[in-house]
Amino acid sequence: MSATVPRRRGARAGAGAPIAREEIVRQVLATWRRHNDILLYLLDKIPSRGLAAVPTGSRGRDVARQFSHIDRVRRGWVHVHLTGRRPQLPRVDRGPPPTRARLRATLRDSGRQVETVLRRGLAGEIAPRMFGRQLVRWLGYLLAHESHHRGQIVLALKQAGMRLPDSIAVQGLWGRWIFGP
Repeated sequence: MSATVPRRRGARAGAGAPIAREEIVRQVLATWRRHNDILLYLLDKIPSRGLAAVPTGSRGRDVARQFSHIDRVRRGWVHVHLTGRRPQLPRVDRGPPPTRARLRATLRDSGRQVETVLRRGLAGEIAPRMFGRQLVRWLGYLLAHESHHRGQIVLALKQAGMRLPDSIAVQGLWGRWIFGP
């Protein structure tokens, strides 16, 4: 079970040993966890009034509902991958906005659900529906989708006069990818 990934064509000899399958699994799951932790970090650092911020000129979601949308999309894809059916999930744009505590709890839970699907997919137990049945492609989609909304959140805060300090926006959101353990 220690399958290896062949070295890239043209890679220098001695540039590193092929990566063992177990290490790839570990890195994929660690990447998802890092992404989710950064999203939760951002949620924690937003001023309370910032949860109601909406990008200028937008008729779209406020910051709180952006986080809810991320959670809803995660849950939807997890359900599709596990059952093959489209779920019936409540709309995020109706009713009172979710609280920070509620958002934190739901994002933690849906983050664990995504990790479970990733783990099972990497073990060969399931394959994602659509996405060419490629697990890493689905992960790429989730990272891109959620990063897009994270950008909308940061923009909404900036336009509402609540620009995040560099210690959060740069070191916190980007530095955790680059320098974190």
